[in-house]
Amino acid sequence: MQKQTLTSVIDKYHLNGIVESVKWNINDKNITVDFITPMKNLVGKVTSPNFDLDDTDLGIYNTSQFNKLVKIMDSTVVLGLTKSPYGTPLELTLADNQYDLNYYLSDLMLIESVPTINEPSNYDAETKIDADFISRFANAKKALGDVKQFTIKDELNSDSTKDLVIVIGDGSGYANKIKFKTPCESLFGLNEIPFPADVMMELLKANEEADSGTIQISQEGLMKVSFKEGSIESVYYLVRLSQQ
Repeated sequence: MQKQTLTSVIDKYHLNGIVESVKWNINDKNITVDFITPMKNLVGKVTSPNFDLDDTDLGIYNTSQFNKLVKIMDSTVVLGLTKSPYGTPLELTLADNQYDLNYYLSDLMLIESVPTINEPSNYDAETKIDADFISRFANAKKALGDVKQFTIKDELNSDSTKDLVIVIGDGSGYANKIKFKTPCESLFGLNEIPFPADVMMELLKANEEADSGTIQISQEGLMKVSFKEGSIESVYYLVRLSQQ
């Protein structure tokens, strides 16, 4: 398989080190990785076809370490499994024209289970994500430094269209903030809701090459962020911060 596909899947759940321990589910050559952040403020799923492994579940305990091994490989890698006499996967093997690597797999009992998200029947606001949105969010976050939150709400324009208003900055009235707007669809309106800025920043960066992306927000405090990049699909559910 192409190393780029493997590293792209990893980047989309690893989120620059926020998520380390995950279970890979391989079924009919398709990989599904469900994951949750240690702070429990994000649940996500990444799926991709063309993973040439037998149907199995694999425990990746230290993704940072595994990712370092993958990155020294050539552009095409061959994946394989070493199993116990009872059929339990013990090692994930990677081979190219220079290296043969072995990564010891984790006991699946050590991987935290990922809850199922109860989505609302309808979201209250929706907007598209493009390269410009990602660039504006990233530039604002970098300019402000170590800010922990951003807020999101809708705003009615004079021509009856609506914008989604994103304000990056901590909740204090004296904190520095940066605001930008993007067109949105919103039927009943959306009051201001705070979400974690660091997690949002990393998931946007991990999907900056996406072909398409969407944000959907529920007034109940749930944000769904979806991306499609070639054959890889990723979806993230952010939970609102408890207080601004």
